[in-house]
Amino acid sequence: MDIIEHHWLRGDYRAESLSQIISGLENSINSLKLRTEANGWYDALWFLEDSEPIYGLAFIAFQNYINGTIKDFYETTDEKIRYYRLQPNLGNFQKSNIELIIGLANYIKHKEDEKLHNGTKVILECFGLNNFDEIDKSPIFKGLDLLNNEWNLFEVLKIVMEWRKLLFENYIEQFS
Repeated sequence: MDIIEHHWLRGDYRAESLSQIISGLENSINSLKLRTEANGWYDALWFLEDSEPIYGLAFIAFQNYINGTIKDFYETTDEKIRYYRLQPNLGNFQKSNIELIIGLANYIKHKEDEKLHNGTKVILECFGLNNFDEIDKSPIFKGLDLLNNEWNLFEVLKIVMEWRKLLFENYIEQFS
């Protein structure tokens, strides 16, 4: 019996609830999409205005999952940035897709503040996401374009689940 195959951290007790959250948020987004087809007055800009906070909630859920998972493995989040970088950089950018997800979560949480935290600003700037005034150029939507151009949250969920596998492998290597 391989101890790694049966390691207690291999099981992911957080995955099901995250999947349920994403499913509910996707359903909400799909209902907004139906409005654009059914109503002449409900156009793409209304959709963007209404869906930005929903997508934002998804990024907050992903962030909570990511940070909670780091804490499950390492009992602290002191080195979380190191673990965000387990995946390679996204495309030609200097940061990983997990860092983008974290940056988008922090953006949506603090976008109404006087200014963004420096770490959030650095992440967004790295991905060229620096237009905060126009909804069609929102970092949420431009970030979604980078993660999955169809804005499919289940595809972003797959990215996060793949990252967790890397975190588990990193943990096993570190403590074997």
